[in-house]
Amino acid sequence: MSSPVSSPRTVSFYAIGGRSWRAIAVRAGGRGDVTDTHRLWEAKAGANVCSPVIHDGYLYWVRDKIAIAYCLDLKDGKIVFQHRLPEPPYASIVYGDGKLYVATRFGGTYVLAAKPEFEQLAHNQVEEGGRFNASPAIANGKLFLRSDQYLYCIGAAE
Repeated sequence: MSSPVSSPRTVSFYAIGGRSWRAIAVRAGGRGDVTDTHRLWEAKAGANVCSPVIHDGYLYWVRDKIAIAYCLDLKDGKIVFQHRLPEPPYASIVYGDGKLYVATRFGGTYVLAAKPEFEQLAHNQVEEGGRFNASPAIANGKLFLRSDQYLYCIGAAE
C-alpha cells in the first residue's frame, strides 16, 4: 500500500492507492468523519504500491501495475500528464536535483524531469540485473539502488 505524503505549503495530505486507483487530497485537522468538510479533491488516478512525491506544487508517481507516470496539480487534482513507461515499477518514485527517479523491477531506472510536462531524460540499466523492489535513495550527491542481489552507488568518484 502506498504511503500518504503531506505539504506544509497547503497544510494537506495527499494519498493515492488502494484497489480503487484514486488520488485524494484532504485538508489537515478535524475530528471524526471529515469526508464532506476536509476533502479538497479526488482524481481517477492512483497506484497500489508506489508512493508519490511532491515537488513545486505537483504530485508525481508511477502506477505500479500499468507503468503510467502521473503528474497532478496539488491545487485542484487535475491530471497534468499521464505517460506510459515501458516497464512498471514496484518501488516509489524519488526526487533529487530537479529529477525524478523511477526504478523498475527488471527494466532499469528511468530519469524524468521534475516539471509539469513529461520529459524522459535518461534510461539506465545495470548489467548484473536482478529484481529491484526497493525505492532509490539519494545522499551526498549519489544515487543508491538496491536489487535482490546487490547495492549500487551511482555518482561521480570522489
